[in-house]
Amino acid sequence: MRQHMTRTVITLLALGATVAACAESDPRPETDAGATAETSGRQSTPTAQPRLVIGSDAGVELVAGSDLEGLGRFPMASRPKLQVAGDGRHVFTLQSDAKEVGVVDAGTWSEAHGDHSHAYVTAPSVLDTTFDRGTSYHAVSDDERSIVWFDDDGSFEAFDWTGLEDDDVEVQRVETGAPHHGVAAPTADGGFLASYPEGEEAAGLLVLDAQGKETDRIDGCNGLHGETHVGDDGYAFGCSDGVLVVEDGEGSLIKAPFEGSGTSTLVGADDSDVVVGNLFSEQDAEMAQRIAFYDVEAKEVASVDLGVEYSGFVRADGQTVALGTDGALHVVDDESRKVVRTLKVVEPWTMTEEFSDPKPQVAIGGGFAWVTDPRDRSVAVFDLTSGKERERSTLEDVPTSLVVVNSPA
Repeated sequence: MRQHMTRTVITLLALGATVAACAESDPRPETDAGATAETSGRQSTPTAQPRLVIGSDAGVELVAGSDLEGLGRFPMASRPKLQVAGDGRHVFTLQSDAKEVGVVDAGTWSEAHGDHSHAYVTAPSVLDTTFDRGTSYHAVSDDERSIVWFDDDGSFEAFDWTGLEDDDVEVQRVETGAPHHGVAAPTADGGFLASYPEGEEAAGLLVLDAQGKETDRIDGCNGLHGETHVGDDGYAFGCSDGVLVVEDGEGSLIKAPFEGSGTSTLVGADDSDVVVGNLFSEQDAEMAQRIAFYDVEAKEVASVDLGVEYSGFVRADGQTVALGTDGALHVVDDESRKVVRTLKVVEPWTMTEEFSDPKPQVAIGGGFAWVTDPRDRSVAVFDLTSGKERERSTLEDVPTSLVVVNSPA
């Protein structure tokens, strides 16, 4: 399978080289200082300026990725789950308790211009655009479109993400008629893949055309949860016994590496045919200490034992990084699939039975890691090679989620 960058990836690899060069002389992310004002209200900057969007029970807080300066706070109706939109600038705020999805403009982005990019910043804001059809946990962006899924009636709304720039989107609503905790994704031919249930759980996928009409079904994925793009035009979905890969309308299962284990969270990368997933098992609690590397091209899987449970994992620059309960970042090389560094960043913490309890979170990009800790409301930035802390700040609210926007990935 050849790998092409089929999605509009605003932060180009050229930016990664620029930031890396800056890091060699001054090992900190670039700051917003030195931005040049333009008549549109945006400001041009020498390099891409990463910003953090941090969720809490109060709403979201925007923080500069460089010096961790606060850039704004926006109240929300309920605690948001955060998902970066496909344009690399906007962030969906999925407020499940309030049955509402909002959109935050992080105010930092890059635009491709030939063999390089131009970077810009503006004041962050909340868009008027909202989606309020019911309980939503998943917003997926790919092939120039974004999709918001609603559990309450099994419907979804799709739109061209370029409309977010002008806060004016034209929504296509598709109803599957099957309420469940599910997900939908756009396909390269203009159609969709949407989960369908058996009983109360998602169990497979509907193949829908551009009008939302069912043309086929792909079964064999009990407990379907979690998705990511892979390869030219493929998708991968987590299942109770592995990962379902869909390419050219056909589905194939890559079994989990251990009998009785499954995957429910997946993270892809634009330059890789490998997707990384968590592992879980009702029979073996220690399975939660592992991450799995599913090679879609080779139809193989390998696992890495971190030795501790973790709050989550992220990928960038050929690395997968998990934040363990030992308070360390476990850095795994995607090619060798070995832990290459363990960096202590926070005090050890305990995984609780309640999934929604606040816990330390990590985001990475451009050779840096940003880490939040709800116990002292802190956010800090670390050099991802040395583990040296570069900046630290105290947040206004207890952090519950974290994403970085416009950082090389």
